[in-house]
Amino acid sequence: MSKKLRIGIGGIWHESNSFCIRDVTAEDFTRHGRTAFGGDILEHSERRDEVAGFAEVLRQHRHIEIVPLISAETWIAGHLSSDAVGFLEGSLRRGLREAGKLDGICFAPHGAMAGAAIADVDGHLINVFREELGPGVPVILTLDCHAVLTRQMLDLSTAVVAYRTHPHVDVVETGVRAANILLDTLAGKLRPVTAMVKIPLLLPPPDDGTKSGALKELFDKFIAWDRIDNVIAASLCPSYPWQNVPEQGWAAVVVTNHDVALADRLARELAQACWEARFRLLPEPMVTPHEAVRQAALAKGFPILITDSADTVGSGAPGDNTVLLAALLEMCHEVNGLALAHLPDPEAVSRLKSHRVGDTVTLRVGGKRDTRYCSPLTVTGEILCITEGPITNDGKFIAEPMAETGSIVCLSIQNVRLVLTEREIMGPQPSVFRKVGIEPFEAKVVTLKTGIGFKVTYGHVAKAVIRADCPGVVSYNLRNYDFNRVPRPMFPIDDNAHWELPAR
Repeated sequence: MSKKLRIGIGGIWHESNSFCIRDVTAEDFTRHGRTAFGGDILEHSERRDEVAGFAEVLRQHRHIEIVPLISAETWIAGHLSSDAVGFLEGSLRRGLREAGKLDGICFAPHGAMAGAAIADVDGHLINVFREELGPGVPVILTLDCHAVLTRQMLDLSTAVVAYRTHPHVDVVETGVRAANILLDTLAGKLRPVTAMVKIPLLLPPPDDGTKSGALKELFDKFIAWDRIDNVIAASLCPSYPWQNVPEQGWAAVVVTNHDVALADRLARELAQACWEARFRLLPEPMVTPHEAVRQAALAKGFPILITDSADTVGSGAPGDNTVLLAALLEMCHEVNGLALAHLPDPEAVSRLKSHRVGDTVTLRVGGKRDTRYCSPLTVTGEILCITEGPITNDGKFIAEPMAETGSIVCLSIQNVRLVLTEREIMGPQPSVFRKVGIEPFEAKVVTLKTGIGFKVTYGHVAKAVIRADCPGVVSYNLRNYDFNRVPRPMFPIDDNAHWELPAR
């Protein structure tokens, strides 16, 4: 390629939890999230996401001009409101019009954005590319592997490339793969065609993500297809299970170089393998919060982790559910050593900042964002520390090296140390405890709002992990929810669910 090429890049990241009562507004992107336009997108060299991967590849070619469009991200919560969708659509459309002629697009929609009025927001936004650029401009998409992949997303794009790890540690690499596919497509080396088979599976992430077990076997299977001639990108999207939308379900996707039969055969093979593995993909049984504390107290060594997956901020939960904390405080006398907990609670932090270290206070904590599944909890404790964020992003759960927390306060309640922050935190970050002078790896019990993210930051030191069955918007017990819009039957929420590969 010798002629000058202008490549548009960007991304929009949000995961929509249908059972979260707080819808996402435009302000969530502009004020509370991270949104940038044009050249500001690439201003921060430390960003480690798909956009960084796009830029890494494209910068190596002198004949390519990178045209940044939009980078927008906000916390996972409920559906996108109409004003949020309008803001994203308008910003994207304006960026494309200001950019002028583009030869190709590398873009990172999350793949699991749903709106109050539009079920497939990702597809809706991808359609903006077609309306503004026409059908001939190649559009390569990167997706979170938990995308709820739709026919519209595939039909409007040239190729899709999904993450191959969970926890997601290959985000930049996914951007690199997408950019290389775009360049080869523009050079005429590739003519991508895509096949997708949807599988009626609705399952929470396995305990070890893609690191072991049945899910690892499935991912290893399609990753090995990279060695097959004409395979461009094989992906498996196990979906975001807390989304009540018409095209819910897993997706096996294969992109080949102008070989429709090969793409179809491999997508069907992967889909069949997923269905056959369905029983091995079921989550491990959980125990009640009180039983979890009891087991943790009896377990040998430290730290012992108690996880509350139903209140995982990274999956759309408020993060301030008090059910597990209440059990911990009731039974803390059984724990020989420190027990740690964290809640985001700006109201409590604001009140505590008016006190001094050493003061004993009584106040209500938590249960202010999650008003459906719990209530605020009244506690009495001594203020051990008052400080300010940010904290280090130990788990790389966000693109930046530091995580903003606002003010931080630590309360001592018998042998429980409760850390309160002004802002919610993405992922289980040991640094939130270290910020107040506590080494979490030396505590007897650490309670975490996490599904599998603990594997990244605590997995190497945990002597045991006990899963508490708490109420919340991302419970691993999916029968707790009314999936009235998803295709049925769906395994495992429907008894005796049956499925066969669709006829060719």
